[in-house]
Amino acid sequence: MFEIDKNSPIPIYYQLKELIMKKIENREYKPGDRLPTEQELCEIFNISRTPVRQALNELNYEGILYRRPGLGTFISDFSLSPSQDVMRLKVMIPEEKWAFTLQKASRIWNEENRDRQIKLNLLLVGHEEYRFKIGSAVASGNAPDFSLIDSVWVTQFAKDRFLVPIDEIDSDWVENDYNQDFFPVFVEGSCFDGHPYTIYTQSDMAIVWYRKDWFDAEGIREPATWDELVWVAQYFQRDEIRRKYKLGPFALAFPAGLKAGETTTYQLLPFLWSTGADVFTNGKVTLDNEAARRALGFLSDLVNRYKVSPQDIITFEWNSAPKLFAKGEVALSFGGSYESSIIKEVAGWDEEEFHIKAGFITIPAGMSGKQTTNAGGMGYAIYRQAKQPKLALEILKIATGHKLMKEFCLKTGQNPTRISVYKALEQERSGFLSQTSKMLYDARMRPIIPEYAIVSEQLQAMLENVISTKMTVDEAVSKAAEIISAITGLPKE
Repeated sequence: MFEIDKNSPIPIYYQLKELIMKKIENREYKPGDRLPTEQELCEIFNISRTPVRQALNELNYEGILYRRPGLGTFISDFSLSPSQDVMRLKVMIPEEKWAFTLQKASRIWNEENRDRQIKLNLLLVGHEEYRFKIGSAVASGNAPDFSLIDSVWVTQFAKDRFLVPIDEIDSDWVENDYNQDFFPVFVEGSCFDGHPYTIYTQSDMAIVWYRKDWFDAEGIREPATWDELVWVAQYFQRDEIRRKYKLGPFALAFPAGLKAGETTTYQLLPFLWSTGADVFTNGKVTLDNEAARRALGFLSDLVNRYKVSPQDIITFEWNSAPKLFAKGEVALSFGGSYESSIIKEVAGWDEEEFHIKAGFITIPAGMSGKQTTNAGGMGYAIYRQAKQPKLALEILKIATGHKLMKEFCLKTGQNPTRISVYKALEQERSGFLSQTSKMLYDARMRPIIPEYAIVSEQLQAMLENVISTKMTVDEAVSKAAEIISAITGLPKE
């Protein structure tokens, strides 16, 4: 009988951790078994939830356990002694949806390499703690062999030497497959100091959602310019139109503050680009100019002059706008292609209803500008601490190859990063995916700099200050440019 000694100087969480390990060694817990819940462990050992949670977190972090959201915590086969016949790779992912493709890739490898069998230890870490867990793993010398990382982390991780360049492992594959078949925006976005560090497996882009069925009923075409966007929003703002479609008090929603985090920046940047403005140009901070002021002023006018959006958008969460759109409270919302699943779930639409009711366009063109969009996504990166980087890349070649990428995109509704997959979807008329993926030819990436996360916060604050009228457009742009220059060490133009 295993017991916890509350009078021992050994911390309770550590005792529980050792007890679980002993049960694994004694085969009371076998690989694949579900561990008792936190509450059950509290009752079994008569201890509080805090030490239970700490013990499970450490075992999960070490790869002894793994979590499956909604199903529980399970014993990993990494808890067994290593086999000379099986090579093991430690992998970190933020959601279970990525696991199926990786597991299929490992099965394909094992079928084709009978003498070099592999097993993947998939560590599922929630989005909120994901980046912290990666940093902690690297700092402790316990980094995964590879993991998914967000596109905005690439340059910082590469600069800090977390990652190994992909072309250092296999330059032929990079030259003959990666550079040839992946959209140029992702090839460029994966690079730091001229070397690719990430293999993007899915993508998304900034768009404007609109109620296609309402537009069709009113005989209105989708807006292509800022003036048309204002006209359409004001049209749906009319009392009789709002009553007709049971709209809320405003026609348009979008996130505009620090609370929505990166989503705010993701949707702000295309408006800057649509006027010809940018945060950086040729190694200089170029935010403080008239084009940027026009973009920021337009977004402010949507709230404070035209009054087609509420001022409390500065308090929106990252998913507030698509939820309002899905509920039919607004006719338009600025968002991302990744929000399609949220909209379908909240609205209760099946695929057919979604295509009938939800329309989407790229961000409308500003004065003297053009329609544009922002590309982002998650990609796989291999760590310098990886014991078998070549093997890790071989598995990733399969996981991000044409066949499995196409399957993943069709299953999840996310856009492919390979041109060949996009063309296959287009030929098969795969609706939303083929229509949105073509936008990637003209898409741009967020600034590819190590200090991006801090720069992004300044852009969020800039927009929030203007929308809330705490600052004028001139004051907000000038302040943001000054701080970004100080953060990056780049001169202002």
